[in-house]
Amino acid sequence: MGAGVALHGPTRHGTSVLVVDNESVMRRFVRRSLEAKHFHVEEARDGESALALIQARKEPFDLVLTDLSMPGIDGRQVSETLARYRPSVAVLCMSGNPDAVPHVGPGDTPVRVMLKPFTAEDLYHAVRDAITRAADLTAIAEDEIVRAHASLGKLATALEASRSMRGQMQDLVAAAQELRRMQDSA
Repeated sequence: MGAGVALHGPTRHGTSVLVVDNESVMRRFVRRSLEAKHFHVEEARDGESALALIQARKEPFDLVLTDLSMPGIDGRQVSETLARYRPSVAVLCMSGNPDAVPHVGPGDTPVRVMLKPFTAEDLYHAVRDAITRAADLTAIAEDEIVRAHASLGKLATALEASRSMRGQMQDLVAAAQELRRMQDSA
């Protein structure tokens, strides 16, 4: 972690969450629980409608909370799509089946999973933790980009100085050759 990167604290009021689950009872429970903690919550009944909502929205959601086992586009596909196209969005998965939790291989993006059933308090802490981790990773990445940009600026300055010195050397060589020609012809 870079020096100067301040890690985020508790989430702010109005943090936006998209809840994706084909079970309406679960969506309502999650919505009520998170709205009680001042989150702004939207719902999607499946992966396809979730991706459509995500794409149509001008501002990205802070978190997408998705069930892993859904017909059609499942939660794993939703999280992989977000990792590819909206990497700053935090993702938290949920599943009622511990055997459905995906194995994470060395090249896979880790998937965080809450096992159902869970309490409203467990949900709040998991959501808050997922958003905080995503914000912290984004801040660290931005800090690294700033450092890389500064290093590239220094490299560009050094290259320009090198070009300038090379031009001066070529001028000196040309002047020396001209002097030699003048001496040879005299």
